[in-house]
Amino acid sequence: MRTRSKRFIPIAAIMMFAPAMLHAAEATAPASKDGESFNALLVGLVALVVALLFAIGLLGNVLRQLASAYQDKMRSDRLKAAGVIKVVLFLVATSLPSLQTFAQEAAPAAEEVVAEVVSPYISGIPRFDFYVLMGIITLELVVVIFLLLMVRLMVKLISEKPELAPILKQVKLPLWDRLNNTVPLEKEQDIMLGHNYDGIQELDNSLPPWWKYGFYLTIVVSFVYIWYYHAGGNGPSQYDEYVAEVKKGDAEKAAYLARSANNVDETTVKMGDAMTIASGMNLFQSSCAACHAKDGGGGVGPNLTDDYWLHGGSIQDVFKSVKYGWSDKGMKSWKDDFSPKQIADIASYIKSIKGTAPAAPKEKQGELYVEGTPTAGADSTKKVAMN
Repeated sequence: MRTRSKRFIPIAAIMMFAPAMLHAAEATAPASKDGESFNALLVGLVALVVALLFAIGLLGNVLRQLASAYQDKMRSDRLKAAGVIKVVLFLVATSLPSLQTFAQEAAPAAEEVVAEVVSPYISGIPRFDFYVLMGIITLELVVVIFLLLMVRLMVKLISEKPELAPILKQVKLPLWDRLNNTVPLEKEQDIMLGHNYDGIQELDNSLPPWWKYGFYLTIVVSFVYIWYYHAGGNGPSQYDEYVAEVKKGDAEKAAYLARSANNVDETTVKMGDAMTIASGMNLFQSSCAACHAKDGGGGVGPNLTDDYWLHGGSIQDVFKSVKYGWSDKGMKSWKDDFSPKQIADIASYIKSIKGTAPAAPKEKQGELYVEGTPTAGADSTKKVAMN
């Protein structure tokens, strides 16, 4: 009796879809009056309905046999998985007539809407019949997918080992173990390779999924990188990046020098260029010529064109003399009148006029200075700076 009821399930499903198929076939009559006598789309849709219906019957038969096999396997502990599957199939089968009932109730309303539009046909098929066919096909696809999932579940249940069959008793692994695909301790015997090293068993652990798929992602990114920067020519090459970085560095250096132009003192001052010397000449002639003459030959102050200096002849010594002055010699401090950059310009100009021939040079004063020889003043300045 139970076998007959199981065989009746796919037959009942086919019988429930039969009225809709007959109704779709009758739809060809009005279509042939206003359109062609042969409608390929209608024939294709009906054929698809029949094919899906055949697939449903076939899958239903397969599922019935799998359920019977699973029921025989689990007969010892009387699990109700097979009973649940039969209930689900019964619910699916009993829900099929609702589509036919809905189609019959919607027929009058559909006819009123069709009467208002210009063309009551879609590719030669009445609109209502077309929608009914599409609804049947959609429903059949849902049933086919459902049956395939149930078949897959039954195959999995049947193929499981007896001690692992109760799914509800499985222990949920922590999130970190699931991310690393860690095998529980009670299942380690399944992945043992049989290699024993001083009592240590070798396990066939798989790579963590995040590591494996991350490696696959790097391969994909490498192809994208090669195409973007080399083959496609869209991205900058290494040389282009180098040139851009050099330009950026030059711009940053220029900006830094512009900001730090006044961050100079007697320990960091250096001989300037022609532009610096020209700027220093203007400052010297407007502020220093009263004591040293415009050509630097000297007056009240010493001659700045010879090799003799009272307080050292290096660029650092000259900067220090201009900045702090020498009150015992009658020279004022110019640090409140000029910026450090301007004092550096004046010092560069004074060093540039060495060896020139002034109109009225003053006699030698101080000690002979040889370029490159450190002076006592310069050494003391460095020591103070270091301290």
